[in-house]
Amino acid sequence: MTDTQPPKHRHALLFLFISAFLGSLGFTLVAPVLPFLVSKYITDQSQLAATIGWLTISYSLCSFFAAPVLGALSDRYGRRPVLLLSLLGSAIGYLIFGWGGALWVLFLGRIIDGLTAGNFSAIFGYLADVTKPEERGKYFGIMGAVFGSGFIIGPAVGGLASHISLEAPFYLAAIITLLNVVWGFFFLPESHHQEHRAEIHLKQLNPFTQIAGLFQIPAIRMLLISGVLFMVPFVMMQTTFAVLVKDTLHWGPDQTSLAFMMVGISDILVQGLLLGWLIRVMGESGVALMGLTLSLLSLVAMALIPVFPLGVLVFSSITGFAIGEGIFNASLGSLVSRVAGPRAQGRVQGGSQALNALSQVVSPGLAGQLYTRAGHGAPYWTGAVMVLLGALSLATQLGNGTPVAETSEG
Repeated sequence: MTDTQPPKHRHALLFLFISAFLGSLGFTLVAPVLPFLVSKYITDQSQLAATIGWLTISYSLCSFFAAPVLGALSDRYGRRPVLLLSLLGSAIGYLIFGWGGALWVLFLGRIIDGLTAGNFSAIFGYLADVTKPEERGKYFGIMGAVFGSGFIIGPAVGGLASHISLEAPFYLAAIITLLNVVWGFFFLPESHHQEHRAEIHLKQLNPFTQIAGLFQIPAIRMLLISGVLFMVPFVMMQTTFAVLVKDTLHWGPDQTSLAFMMVGISDILVQGLLLGWLIRVMGESGVALMGLTLSLLSLVAMALIPVFPLGVLVFSSITGFAIGEGIFNASLGSLVSRVAGPRAQGRVQGGSQALNALSQVVSPGLAGQLYTRAGHGAPYWTGAVMVLLGALSLATQLGNGTPVAETSEG
């Protein structure tokens, strides 16, 4: 942000960065112990990956229907209330998940979290409100680096908390998120000015209409396709990676936490220090293509772990994928934000999040079935093919020119 921006925007950026940090901290606190907690509530341990997949689907399906509503509401009533509501929903979801006692209670926690899933779309919408278009790639990268720092600290804290109990990391994540809600309630200003507020039409609350509307924007269509073709492998990796290293290398929560820490270190170094320079040299589309290429190679390496169960292969593949994911998503997010005018940031971000959520509905179940029926490397071979198709889609968009035009603000 430049020095000409109001001080309240500098304070808001600090809140957004801390919210992103706490969001990733909450996720990485619980991710390493998730397979071990879920395994307590199922009798057939061979179905562990599939059960975790269904838990993810329940969250994603609720997010698919909720995201367009939250995005439209943020365009009409502001980013602040949507962000605070989403954070509160996450805190309640963590509390219920930690309380547990039965498998259906775990599903209830994910459903509540999904119905209020608008925090990251609100964060990026807010970020687009208070930064210039030419600066967004840099700030999206900084946001990714801040998010990555949570990946470093979260696994270590989660690993320590797991020595108390498997539920302790979930309670800790809930407390951290609630503290962020309190801070935001008292100190977060609104970024979406009254003159940019948009009227809400009922059709904008329909996720299918929202997605169809986005695909009608020529400049954004291929960007969305490449994003979906990356999102599906990304979620499949998230769903099965902890189970993969547990089954092939017999790793426990501490070793799995260390792998997640490598993700955070990679995010900080690449997004925080190198992304701005890469965008200046290669452009946002070029950097996005580089991210897809690196992710493709990393997925192939992950697919080889069942054949070569080596720790060095685990760490190199997860690190490479983290770097590729970070620079791709930051660059793609900046390109998408350029397409949206001031009145449509929430609608575009909400529709994009709904599209991602729809991908996440399909991906975990597909990953669980591939992992269980076709072999432990199958989700990663499948993901590599999809990322290759995503790179081809983005290259097609590059051939047509970089999208910079805004959507209609009507």
